[in-house]
Order: sequence, then C-alpha cells, then structure tokens
Amino acid sequence: MENKDFALAYLTDHRKDLLEKRERLLRPLQELDQEIEHVTATLRSIQRMTIEPVKDDFPIGKLRKLTQVQALVVIAKHNKGIVRAQEAKRLLIRAGVMRQTKNSTNIIHAVIIRSEKFEKVRPGEYRLKEVNQQTNTGVELQPQIQ
Repeated sequence: MENKDFALAYLTDHRKDLLEKRERLLRPLQELDQEIEHVTATLRSIQRMTIEPVKDDFPIGKLRKLTQVQALVVIAKHNKGIVRAQEAKRLLIRAGVMRQTKNSTNIIHAVIIRSEKFEKVRPGEYRLKEVNQQTNTGVELQPQIQ
C-alpha cells in the first residue's frame, strides 16, 4: 500500500512540475505570437498609406476667395470637365472655401446639384455641362442671351 501511495504522490508532484514547466515555456511563445501580430498589423497599416498617392498637383491658390460653385467649376476645368465629390471636398477644405464638418460631403453634393452646371456621370462623379456644349470641331457654342 505504501508503495502505491508513494507512487501516486510522486507521479502527482512530477505531473505538477511538468505542467508548470510547460506554462513557463509557453509564456514566451505567446508573447512572441503577440509581437508578430503587432508587427504584421503595423506593416499592413504602413502599406495601405503608401498605396494611396496624394494628388497635390492642383493649385489651391486658384480656389481662394471664390464661392463654392465657382471653385467647383475651376476644379472641373482643371480635371477636363470632371468633378469627383470627395476630391472636391478635400480641395475646398484645404483652400479654406469650406470647413470640415460631419455634413461636408452632403454639402458638396447639394451645391453641385443646385448649381445645375453639372450632370451626374456616376455616383460621386459629375461632368461640367459647359464642356458638353462643344461641337466636333472643338469650338464652343455660345449660349444665347435673351
């Protein structure tokens, strides 16, 4: 009986020691897994930032002291008659023509629609109507003044 009790006590202690040893060895491995996750997330974040090039080729000075509609027309003429609402919003905010608000995207869409100078090409993209009034020869038709 004593041998059996001794064997059970010894094996129980040995099992406890092995479990503790496994925990000690797993802890650094878990920390390494966490560090790898953090580095991977940082890499993804940096790669996303470098994929989207910033377009700084538009001269913001042309937009200063213009109304929103006038500024949108200037942007459209610069982009061959096309205005993208999100791009226009960023340019108008940078130029100081409008402020950054929760509603600034809706404001841009409303200004474009109310001005009646643009026609919708696809969602978020509009074409200046003046550009459409050109003939095949490239000469602009003069609007009739009454």
